[in-house]
Amino acid sequence: MKKIGSHIGTLFLHLMALLPLRVLYLKANFLYFVTYYLIGYRKKVVFSNLQNSFPEKSKEEIKQIAKKFYHHLGDIMVESVKLKTMSIKTLKERMVVKNPELVNRYFDQGKSVIVLTMHYNNWEWQSILQQYLKHQCLMVYNPARNLIFDAYINNMRKRFGSKLVSTKKILKTVLKSQRKNEPTLTWLCADQRPKANTRFWTTFLNQDAGFFPGPENLARHTNQVVLYQHIEKKSRGKYETHFEVLCENPKKVAADDILKSYVKKIDSIIKDKPEFYLWSHKRWKHKNPNQTTT
Repeated sequence: MKKIGSHIGTLFLHLMALLPLRVLYLKANFLYFVTYYLIGYRKKVVFSNLQNSFPEKSKEEIKQIAKKFYHHLGDIMVESVKLKTMSIKTLKERMVVKNPELVNRYFDQGKSVIVLTMHYNNWEWQSILQQYLKHQCLMVYNPARNLIFDAYINNMRKRFGSKLVSTKKILKTVLKSQRKNEPTLTWLCADQRPKANTRFWTTFLNQDAGFFPGPENLARHTNQVVLYQHIEKKSRGKYETHFEVLCENPKKVAADDILKSYVKKIDSIIKDKPEFYLWSHKRWKHKNPNQTTT
């Protein structure tokens, strides 16, 4: 029964993807009403995350940010569905890469790169990057438990030439390409919540937060250039993205410096325009095991 339900679900998503974006945005408006007012989707999580991240803001300010977030969440949901049927031309018009030459310069030098980003604005449409960049793009993901939905989503994400690589296989994949002198771009949404016993903890949005050490470990092991990718929402369904250098020589910087630079960068961006971050994620579920209580 679960398999049948999953197949029906993916068929429904495909039929939704055939609709024009203007129609899907009407559905996004309805999704906002349902998720915020009717079912209160993860509302306690969202408000708790916002209140803890912005203790200086009033209840009304928090409420306004939350409403903007739920509006944006509806957009992200329908935009992600539409990715299944979007053409390269349309997606390029809607997700503009401002400085691909910065990344391509490293390819011309025979260098692989690691790109760190976060769940901010539309991260799903980053599958278009392969159409702008010379590197083979390796999009790192955590496999879903439902294999049918996992296959559907992954086929959607790799439509434009990127390769999907699970977190458990990325090191082996990168090292294999390195031995063959094939420059790669390893793309990581590095703001996922790690296990409670992760070794790296820092202050993120006024709270104690753990981060996966994997991105820095990979960078230091391979000495690959580390870039940050920022995604900006210009208007509904229109985004721009650009790259910045975080570290060109990971082996020469102090331990955890790359992670610290990354956290400082995303902290600043989120504080500037908080409504575009994924507040429904239980980012601060775990507590620092090394923190002493009095």
